Amino acid sequence: MGYWCTLHLFNEEKFYSETVLELKGQVGNLLPSYKEFLRTNVTGGINHLTIKEIDELALSQLEKIYKISNSFNETFKNYPAFHSLKNWDLELNFLGSLEGHYEFCKFFEYYIFEKCSDFYPHIPLGKGGVTRNFDLKPNTYSNNIIGALDSWNHFFLQDMFGITNWISNEDIELLILDKQNLVFEENIIAEATIRFIEIANQNKLRLLAGVDLDIDRNELLPQNKLITSDLWND
Repeated sequence: MGYWCTLHLFNEEKFYSETVLELKGQVGNLLPSYKEFLRTNVTGGINHLTIKEIDELALSQLEKIYKISNSFNETFKNYPAFHSLKNWDLELNFLGSLEGHYEFCKFFEYYIFEKCSDFYPHIPLGKGGVTRNFDLKPNTYSNNIIGALDSWNHFFLQDMFGITNWISNEDIELLILDKQNLVFEENIIAEATIRFIEIANQNKLRLLAGVDLDIDRNELLPQNKLITSDLWND
């Protein structure tokens, strides 16, 4: 059947200067956000729990998230103990035995869209990625960058759902410079992707990709944090 992929605007600067530090427990207080996350992520909700029980549950799970977050390298993309493994079976066994991995993946998606990415509007890529919408030539910046965006970071995925990857400021600038190699024919998704790249560049934003993200939950988060609704109306 395939997977449903989407493309979103992403504030990389805020992610590294604030969100990563919060996920590591170095600044701020994640408890309010995590308790709100629990209301939509726990089957049956948490209304049956006392305030004390909710706090204890949230703090217990946050400790696991802090531990995982502090194990990434400076890119917050590479988890050395996982990414050093040589095959998919070893990776699956590692993630299955990593305490708190489920909680980390689910909250990571939630918190990214709460803090530094807009879920709407997004580009629905359907059952595929960005690459298939273009006729990309080998050995071009466009081919390398779009290919990297389509390359899934499996550490962030829980049962193949979640954020898959993002590209940087330098990547966006190179795509603008190499736009002549973003070749396509009568493809509305390709047109929208180029417009997204232009908007990202103009507003010092980046692009983030995900697969089978939690639409019902993410659409409840604040929208138009990065770009005003007036721009989309125009």
